[in-house]
Order: sequence, then structure tokens, then C-alpha cells
Amino acid sequence: MRQFDAKRPPSLFHTRVRGEFDSAPFSNSNDLLRIAHIHAFKKTGSFEELRKMTRAQVRKGAYSDEGYRFVPEIGVSIQGVDAGHAWEYALRLAVHVKVPVKAEIEWRHNDKAAHPGERGFLCWMP
Repeated sequence: MRQFDAKRPPSLFHTRVRGEFDSAPFSNSNDLLRIAHIHAFKKTGSFEELRKMTRAQVRKGAYSDEGYRFVPEIGVSIQGVDAGHAWEYALRLAVHVKVPVKAEIEWRHNDKAAHPGERGFLCWMP
């Protein structure tokens, strides 16, 4: 399995992503985004601090239009994104709250994928 630079990953379009944010497992890119935001919110303690820290589109409260999904654990709605943006946003939060994040990437057998049929690994440690 190839190791890629966590801060400069290849295109993550047409991938399956799973791994851990700190010690919390995630099974797909939107799960990574959700877990990273829960973790960061618990560390910062406020929506305003989370908003300053994240690049994701977040709204306070339950909001379900325009691709937002409500995260009841923190009372925040987060707009869904592709795998590449999910990694970028989660990595930024990991750096800010100083926790490790790692992901195993599997590119689908698709001509538009960066590495069709291959597997890779992304890891950032504080």
C-alpha cells in the first residue's frame, strides 16, 4: 500500500475512505467530516470557535437543505462534501486540536480515478 503526503494527497474522487480521527473510527468521507467536527467542537467548546477553525460550511441547529446534515451530538449542521474536501477539512481540524488522523484509501476501478484499483494510506500525527 502506498503512503501519500497527508497535506498534498492525490485526487480522492472515486474512492472509498476509512480510518480513524484520533481514536474514533470512520467508514466513509462524510463520517470522517462528522467525527472530526464532533471532536473539534468538544475541544473548543463553542460553535463560534468551531466556525473559525473549520473550512466546512456549518450552521448552528438542525438544517437539512442544500446538502446539510444535522449532527445532534453537537447541535450543528454540516454541508456534505466530496472525499478530497472531507480529508482537507478533517486534516485542518486535526492540526488545530493536535490529534492524529489516518485513512486507508481505495480507488475504485474507474478511468477517472487517480489510481484505479489501487490502495493508499494518508496519515498525520501531531
